[in-house]
Amino acid sequence: MAEESARVKAEEAFAPETLEAAKKLLTKRFKFIKKPDESLKRLARLGVRRVAADMVANPHRYERLEAESPLPEVLPLDPLDILRHDHQLPALPQVFLELQQAISSRSNSANDLAEIISQDPGLTAFLLRMVNSAFYSLPMQIDTISRAVTVVGVNQLSTLAVGTSVMSLFKDVPADVINMEQFWKHSICCGLIARRLCRITGQGDPERAFVSGLLHDIGQLILLQVEPERATAVHAHARAKDVVLFAEEKALLGFDHATLGGMLLRKWNFPYILVSAVLEHHQPKAGHKEAEPLLVHCAETIATGLGVGSSGEFFVQPPSPEVWDSMHFTPELMDEMVEDLDEELEEAFSILIEQ
Repeated sequence: MAEESARVKAEEAFAPETLEAAKKLLTKRFKFIKKPDESLKRLARLGVRRVAADMVANPHRYERLEAESPLPEVLPLDPLDILRHDHQLPALPQVFLELQQAISSRSNSANDLAEIISQDPGLTAFLLRMVNSAFYSLPMQIDTISRAVTVVGVNQLSTLAVGTSVMSLFKDVPADVINMEQFWKHSICCGLIARRLCRITGQGDPERAFVSGLLHDIGQLILLQVEPERATAVHAHARAKDVVLFAEEKALLGFDHATLGGMLLRKWNFPYILVSAVLEHHQPKAGHKEAEPLLVHCAETIATGLGVGSSGEFFVQPPSPEVWDSMHFTPELMDEMVEDLDEELEEAFSILIEQ
């Protein structure tokens, strides 16, 4: 009863026309979810409130885009052609390569890792801000990388350092092609939700879950950076036809951004778990021994359902029933997943984007 009263009170805070517009948008966004369970229905209601608030704060984001007429032709593409041209891909910094070697080596120590990270003042400052934030909520102030490695853990901080350093590689994506602030808000939100879900369910590793969510749409950035006209044309087709973006990518290009992102991380020698989480975030394989691909798959559904940021995909992807059921979602758990999420997202966004 108290819960229903709180919901009604929250909805009364918005003008009727704003609330109606948000409900209409969410109904369309969930159109491919044919038989929602109670947790997905709760997600849609939470999405209505959040989108209504965003409509008031940022009305320009909800202006209708006119579809191009006629739609541009899109020729198929071999993803290997993109990955073979190293000069088109972001250049990996030396500290990134050394961190990769440290992760793959079983003999690395806390001091070894701290020495590598300390070569990059920007990465050092970023990791110290992250460790001292609510992301970890540690009871003490951490003022050196050596101490951070000791407290957080060698593998955990290595994963966080490598994953988040990728963000700085994508400075050249044209602003008129994609709103990078909204892209990273969606990606960070997906990472935070995957991390929360990891801790609630006891499945997977929190840092790996966060980085997997953070990088899940990296294939979009590669495509937009290397083939901006083709990528933009695919987005236009998906909007005009009201279809799921990754399905339209497969239809027009012959592959989707998840495949391209997974192939890129494999080329960069990322750990298998992170590669598979990115590769399968739309359609995870059955019987996974590792939890991260499943956590990111569910986190993507939740982040899109809430309308946090945008990677270019409008619709909520239908989650795999088997994977969704394995998380034992309930309406109450969905509430817990999004409680104080905006505050955590704002802090994480400020830390990651300022690095």
